[in-house]
Amino acid sequence: MVKAINNDKFVREVIPFSAGVVSVPEFAPRTDWSEMGESDHFVQFYEADAFLLSSLGGYIGEGLRAGDACVVVATKPIREGLETHLRERGLDVSAAAMRGQYVALDAAETLSEFMVDGSPEYVRFVEVIEGVLARAAEGRRRLRVFGEMVALLCCEGRHTAAISLEGLWNDLQKTRPFSLFCAYPMNIFGGDALARSLADVCAGHSRVIPTESYAALTDVDERLRVITQLQQKARSLEAEVAERKEAEERLRDLLREREKLLDRERSARAEAESANRLKDEFLATVSHELRTPLTAIMGWTHMLRGGSLDDATTMRALDTIERNAQAQAQLVGDILDVSRVITGKLRLSIETVDLASIINAAIDSVQLAADAKDVRLEVRLDPSARRVAGDASRLQQVVWNLLSNAIKFTPSGGRIAIRLKRAGHDAQLSVSDTGQGISQDFLPFIFDRFRQADGTTTRRHGGLGLGLAIVRHLVELHGGTIRAESPGAGRGTTFDIKLPLAKV
Repeated sequence: MVKAINNDKFVREVIPFSAGVVSVPEFAPRTDWSEMGESDHFVQFYEADAFLLSSLGGYIGEGLRAGDACVVVATKPIREGLETHLRERGLDVSAAAMRGQYVALDAAETLSEFMVDGSPEYVRFVEVIEGVLARAAEGRRRLRVFGEMVALLCCEGRHTAAISLEGLWNDLQKTRPFSLFCAYPMNIFGGDALARSLADVCAGHSRVIPTESYAALTDVDERLRVITQLQQKARSLEAEVAERKEAEERLRDLLREREKLLDRERSARAEAESANRLKDEFLATVSHELRTPLTAIMGWTHMLRGGSLDDATTMRALDTIERNAQAQAQLVGDILDVSRVITGKLRLSIETVDLASIINAAIDSVQLAADAKDVRLEVRLDPSARRVAGDASRLQQVVWNLLSNAIKFTPSGGRIAIRLKRAGHDAQLSVSDTGQGISQDFLPFIFDRFRQADGTTTRRHGGLGLGLAIVRHLVELHGGTIRAESPGAGRGTTFDIKLPLAKV
């Protein structure tokens, strides 16, 4: 427990100093060291070196007169000021040093002998300090020690290391009795952030001596007035610190909100740039896709007008024109469907329909394309999953689109499996192929508008990249869900659609 020193023990004293040495105020308080215990560990806070030198002079001076061993570990200015002070009080410091009664060490050099990685190391500390104390205390009644090393650490901002060193001194006092005087300049504890360090320093000592601005007051009533004023200032500072913390927290909240807004703005900008880029790519694709069938139509039409084609070539020309016209009509239809999706004008004519019949009709429309590529279609339909509520033409568009895509991306000799089964209250339609598959990077975007795994105009397969986006929208309009799975490129793709079964 920390004990405050009895302030009535301070007395007024005039201490003259020689030229070149720091001056002492006219009234310099001094502690009555006669009540000091053999193993006291006290701390002196000071505002000016003169106050410290006055207290230290009394502590060491009384020890030398009483025949005690005195060890001073301090900076050079404090050592020189102390020795000058002792000489002017009639003490022969040199003789005491020759006898080994007075030992003066440099604080920084001594500290460096036992510091490891910025902290005091116990074994080295004992080796360095114990040896000095043992030699000084030999044959002496008592041992007095002054240490300024902790103050050096605090001045460097290493408050934790200073507290650790105070603990090592306390541990050493358990095996060897000696009184220890530590000193800290008060200005190194400025600010609320160092209040905890100051409290730790006070807790590590048996006595605490305040600075001269309080210790120099001898009138009890005046001290009580000062204490009251200090309490009021402490309360005011606590309130100010609390307000400042609230303001800082509000500022941090504003900064976090600002960062969120900036992130959203950056995200929106990136999305807008991506959308513009995709639209540009889409327009280029539309131009290419519309021009390809139109070129074939115009070429064959020009040849038919010339009248030089035989019957077989004429039939081939008409088939080509019809096929390309249908392809162009499909492209235009996809564009119109996407436009209706975006504007919310896509409407369904809902009724109870036979999903198996719709699937068979879609298969009939793609069978020739599958035969032409030597792609085998495997169909398995569960009769219990046939009845759904939906728009027959739109559902056939969904199935046709999935089958067309599967045939387009499945190589010759491949296989496409069409399965319809019941899944609880839903009908589940699966279309699986052994085609080129979908990369894991592109799979999350497979149903996005204007997105294609290969969006270049030199790609192997045509199309606008709108089919799957339309499929997803149509499925969702029917209250269903669609998902795509693929183990990876070259390993096929599976599309699963779930549609609610019609109520009986």
